[in-house]
Amino acid sequence: MLKKLKKRIEAGALVTALVVPLALCVFAFLGLAAYFAFSEALPPKLAALVTAACGIVLIAVILVIARIANASRGASSRSASRSDREDFDLGEDFEAFLREHADPVLSDWVRNHPDRAAIATLVLGIAAGYSDRFRQVLMDLYSRYSESESLRRSQHQR
Repeated sequence: MLKKLKKRIEAGALVTALVVPLALCVFAFLGLAAYFAFSEALPPKLAALVTAACGIVLIAVILVIARIANASRGASSRSASRSDREDFDLGEDFEAFLREHADPVLSDWVRNHPDRAAIATLVLGIAAGYSDRFRQVLMDLYSRYSESESLRRSQHQR
């Protein structure tokens, strides 16, 4: 389930990173072309006003289409609410697992320094995402820590 969510987030981020700059360029050139087309028949100030009005109308049409799409998506999401609840339960279970198995010193550090923890997580995530060797080192460190922690807890419970 988490892999599916991760792939969905990656795909959405990639599409957004590609489409948004391209759309901005397209709309900028479209506006410039409209201005030049209107400036042949109208004075420059009026051509700029007509171009801006066309842009506002285009934005309004896009917002109406988005609202209609969200309304239809809302109807289909009611049928998918069961899978959403399962995803939420999975997230709650995962969070409870992390709380139970987290090292108290690390938990305290994260609680006291959330900004540093976020930056460290970001840097480690980027490094692990780009380097197979670094990812393997992190997995080995985690395996060793997990083994020693489970051994420590089993001795502590006795």
